[in-house]
Amino acid sequence: MAHRREWKGEEWQEFALQLVQRRHGAENVQIIPDKVKGDAGLEFFTTCGCLYQCYAPEEVSDVAKAASAMKAKAGRDLPKLEKNKAIIEKLLCGTKARRWILLCPFLDNKEVVASIRARGVKVKASNLVFLASDFEALCHSQQDFQAEIEQLRAMSLGPPLNVVPPTADQVKDAAGSTEIGARIDDKLGRALGPKAASGQVAARRDQYVNAHLHRENALEQLRENHAVLWERAFETIEAEEARLIAVGASSTIPGQQLQESMARIETSLAEALPTLNPGLRTRIALGTISDWLIRCPLDFPERESI
Repeated sequence: MAHRREWKGEEWQEFALQLVQRRHGAENVQIIPDKVKGDAGLEFFTTCGCLYQCYAPEEVSDVAKAASAMKAKAGRDLPKLEKNKAIIEKLLCGTKARRWILLCPFLDNKEVVASIRARGVKVKASNLVFLASDFEALCHSQQDFQAEIEQLRAMSLGPPLNVVPPTADQVKDAAGSTEIGARIDDKLGRALGPKAASGQVAARRDQYVNAHLHRENALEQLRENHAVLWERAFETIEAEEARLIAVGASSTIPGQQLQESMARIETSLAEALPTLNPGLRTRIALGTISDWLIRCPLDFPERESI
């Protein structure tokens, strides 16, 4: 199973907390607030003695650089167990720490494991009062939480959507001298009427192509990370398309057809996906109109018959 590698720090910490809570039970996980004098080198701990620190490397493609950053993170934070021993002992309140775990999005290099375990041995030798006799320092990744990730996906609580908007070059390539661009130009030309300037048609075409690409990115993110939401979105769009093909639009005026179809999709998506960002629902709806313009479920009379 492929997992997302690139995360922002706070975003990864929030998702990692969900994973840890699913594994240990939310009632057994304590977050360490960092508003006052930092977090003492810990993100959260469990009542069974696991100390978690989260880290998302900025470098995700260069294995050596990512590994170096992970080792450096452990090198900074593991010594904090001794540096902040009074604070940590007070926080644990008698709980013995059996594991210190650096939780990262991915783990590619075994040198990270060796480095962290070696540092863990040194910390254990300091005989801190809150460390258990079987204390170990480890590095875990999303691969170690596959069952928890599947649970979150099934509950539609997967990682936050990271929908990358299409670039200007991608829109230009898709909307330029291509069959897709020509097809949308033709339909929008009929929808906007013979008085529409070519620049107006081109601008609208680019908007629809942009929305179409954005929609595909969003649906792919839903499919990978929010299976239930993806299924609802797919079923909603498919049902609205089937209705359009079966009964057609209530208006014979092309411009009104576009507005009507857009409104119906947005309303249906809002009912099926109430937790989805409204702006993203609008983009999916607009992208679906573009998809229909390309594939022909949404069509308009020839210009001379308008």
